[in-house]
Formats: sequence, C-alpha cells, structure tokens
Amino acid sequence: MTRPLFKCIPFLFLALSLSITGPAWAGKGKKGKKPPRVGVIIGLGAGHYTEARPSMRMVKRVGVAVQAWKNKRAKYILFCGGHTSGHIAEAIEMKVMAQALGVPPRSILVEDASITTGQNAAFAKRIIRKKRFRSALLVTQRNHMDRALRHFKEIKRLRRIRKAYSDDYEPAPVKLRFDQPLPPLGPVQAVIIHGKSKPVDARGDTNVVDSFQLSLAQTIAWLHQNGLPETHFYIWHKAFGVGHVTRAEIIGLAAVAHGVPANRLIYSPARRFAEDKRNLYETCKERGWKTVLAVLPRDRDDDIELVEQAYAENGITAFVITAGK
Repeated sequence: MTRPLFKCIPFLFLALSLSITGPAWAGKGKKGKKPPRVGVIIGLGAGHYTEARPSMRMVKRVGVAVQAWKNKRAKYILFCGGHTSGHIAEAIEMKVMAQALGVPPRSILVEDASITTGQNAAFAKRIIRKKRFRSALLVTQRNHMDRALRHFKEIKRLRRIRKAYSDDYEPAPVKLRFDQPLPPLGPVQAVIIHGKSKPVDARGDTNVVDSFQLSLAQTIAWLHQNGLPETHFYIWHKAFGVGHVTRAEIIGLAAVAHGVPANRLIYSPARRFAEDKRNLYETCKERGWKTVLAVLPRDRDDDIELVEQAYAENGITAFVITAGK
C-alpha cells in the first residue's frame, strides 16, 4: 500500500539529513565535529617563581598546548618566553614540561628571547615566517588572551588565529606501580630523589627528558598525590648540568608538569659554580630530616640495602624504594 506523501516527509527529511551531515559519531555532526587543524600551536610563557620553578599559569598553558597537540591540531608547538629571572628561559622550561607529557623534541619550537607579550609576538614572527605557518592556535588564560591576540594579529602571515583558554586545565593523576611495598608515609619528613640521567651530546639539544628522569618525576608526582602533599622532595643529582639546565632541574620540571607544586621541590646545588659543597647526609641533618623516603632509579634495585645502610651510618632512617613504572 502506498503511504500518503505527508507521512513520508519526516522519513525523507531524516534520510536527507543523514546523507548531508553524516552520523555524529563519525566526527561530522555538530557535537562531534573535529576541531580544525592549524599550522602551529603557540603557548605563551607565564613567569616562574624562581629558576626551574614554573608558575601554575605556565603549567596550565603547557598542558592545554600538549592536549591540542595530542588531538592533532598541529604538528608543532611553539613556546615563547625568555629569561625573566635566573638562567633558564621560560620557553625552555615549557619545552621540558611538554616532553614530560609526551611531546617529542622534534615537535617543539622555542622562542627564548622575549620578556613581554609584545616581544612574544615580535620574536615569534621570525620562526613563523621561516616555517611558513599561516594559522595558529594561541594558548593562554582568559584575562591575557585579548592582549596576546592583539599582538599576534600584527603578524600578517598568520591569516587565522584561533583561541584556546588554559584556565580550567588540571594535570591528570599519575598511575604507577612499584616493585617494593611502600612503607608507611606518616613518619616521612622528606623524599630524597637519587637522580640519574642518560648521557647527552653537549653539541646538540641538551634540554631533553630521558626515561630515568621521567620515571623519577612521575614517582614524585604519584607520592605527592597519594599521601605526601605537604612534603618536600629533594632532588639530588651529582652530575653537572649541560648548558643552563641541570639534570636535577630537568627531573623537577617534569614533576611540575605532572602537577607537583614548584614550591615542594628542592634542587641539589649541581652547578659547576655552586658554593654549597655539602654532601647528601649533611644536607639532611642540616634540614632536620631524620626519617626519609629515598627513591632510586629503576636499575638500582640491587642497591636498596646498601643505600639504607649508608643512611643509617649517618644517623638517618631511610625507607628505600625504586621509581615506579
């Protein structure tokens, strides 16, 4: 039996709609529409308290830029920010944090000479021209976006600039498992991170995060999130830094990227020109740390008893574990 035309209209309309827009789960519907790609994601520096201790504003901007990169909004992230205090440029700190969150160094560009928002745009323009970017996703907080956008719109090569607000970003909880049972954390007065790094080529890019550093940083974050929120983490690394960033600072910056407040970190004086030459145990005694949790790199599980004994010989009770995985 033939249906009346008015009864067929809703079905015809539905079929026509599906043929034009496609189902939402395919990424073509209004809610499931994929965000447009751009030439580059630009994350702006946001200051640090002191060297290698980034502000939470900076951490949020890095996090949103990394999220956009993982969502394939662009092939590159460009971080902008110079030496606003100390020896390390903001853009370098942001680069280290982005690597800790999974972005490879080859996908990260840095502009490390600017100290104002206007200079962010003026100096980034050279990189944008060289890489022939025509569009960008600008990442910053809401109360900074209008000013930043005004400066970046002066770059005529950028025909389209999209906005990404970083105010609501929160680092994801770290999930780890440990080879040794964790001790009771209540008596722990401090966590000592026994740092280790892979060799780097001093002639190349030295601001990289290796697997040893990342596992130690993630362990710091896990402990901070699971029982030690007010405890200080002393990152002890005997190796000197290559360039302006020490290996201890690389571990600390990676931990901050995973949500550890920068003021919870204490760096060992690993620079060549450091005046403080006290050893680890002297530092613990000076700070009044009588009971500590010591975290070793994952390849030192055979050294746990030796390290416990060394602490004990210096009058310090140490629970010793290896980094989580």
